[in-house]
Amino acid sequence: MKINILSAGRAHLLDIARELDKKGFDVKFYSFVPTKRAMKFGLQKKCSKSLFSLLFPFVYLAKARPFSRSRFIRHGLRNIQDFITSIYMRPADITVVLSAEFKISLKKAKRQGSITIVECGSKHVIEQHKIISVDRIKFSKSFRRELEAYISRTLNIYNEADYITIPSKHVKESFLKQNFPEQKLFVNPYGASLKRFYPTDKPGIDSYDVIMVGQWSWRKGCDMIVEAIRKLNIRFLHVGALYDLPFPENENLFTHVNSVDETQLVQYYNQAKVFVLPSREEGLALVQAQALACGLPIVCSKDTGGRDLRDFLTDKKWIIEMQETTAECLADCIKEALALADIQPEGKRDYAGNDINQLTWEANGKRYGDFLIEIRNLQ
Repeated sequence: MKINILSAGRAHLLDIARELDKKGFDVKFYSFVPTKRAMKFGLQKKCSKSLFSLLFPFVYLAKARPFSRSRFIRHGLRNIQDFITSIYMRPADITVVLSAEFKISLKKAKRQGSITIVECGSKHVIEQHKIISVDRIKFSKSFRRELEAYISRTLNIYNEADYITIPSKHVKESFLKQNFPEQKLFVNPYGASLKRFYPTDKPGIDSYDVIMVGQWSWRKGCDMIVEAIRKLNIRFLHVGALYDLPFPENENLFTHVNSVDETQLVQYYNQAKVFVLPSREEGLALVQAQALACGLPIVCSKDTGGRDLRDFLTDKKWIIEMQETTAECLADCIKEALALADIQPEGKRDYAGNDINQLTWEANGKRYGDFLIEIRNLQ
């Protein structure tokens, strides 16, 4: 079975491509990720169809100042990549595309008779923007027009696809709320690499109480984190890029580290007692699976996919879901998680035990492969 997987960057689709290749599928991963970098994450050279050399001038322009913040440049890059990919991609039995990124390529794949799958990592675009737009700054007219165009494009891609794969139950609920056909949805939680993320030692006295990994932003609930940390008077470590909220770097309770390579993250998880992610909207944050593999108790909102990870655990108390998306609730949940961290035995933190085998990319690939065989047999 020939499978084309189309992605802008690496995202989680490279992991899916790697695992499907291991299962014996004929996989081609089209992206602007250089092949050498793709191979660093385990993808075989034969599977990587990098468009980096063709797209390099556009990628460079999109990342260079003052263009890095330009929505026009970013969207232009997306359209150019979509067009070039549509020319270079081979005919395939199944084509998997990253949501909102590959409209032209998706339509071409359908014309060639391919089964088309949209990989959607977030809530239905309408439900997503209902959350993101609440109590935010007033958008300019130009931004509102651009947002409307983005939503329209995404809805068109949803409707074109034969199936949509999603990572969590709350994402599925958002699609059903928009009357999307349930039979076209496939829920498959993301995984973690057990080579990079594994049980860490119980941290000592000088450790951080709480860690959060990812973009420092309103969407991730970082304003609630600041308020909760101040209320509890505990030490906090953030690892990731700063986006649309100021970081309280002048306060002793808060430490920030810029984004690091994924291979280095385990050493930061090893420095903290509890992982938090109070996102207002997120499909299934990969960092939660990483923290789980490293043995940290997790505090998360209802909109992070943490509930889906908890369902795999025999002992479910280690993932604490906030009942309200507020700083007060977050603080209460952090206190509960810190109490759990204190009772963890000395040595390696390994509350997942054998359950972790269901939360790997290998397990994700097995579920994905079974799904592809099933839908292919329906044709």
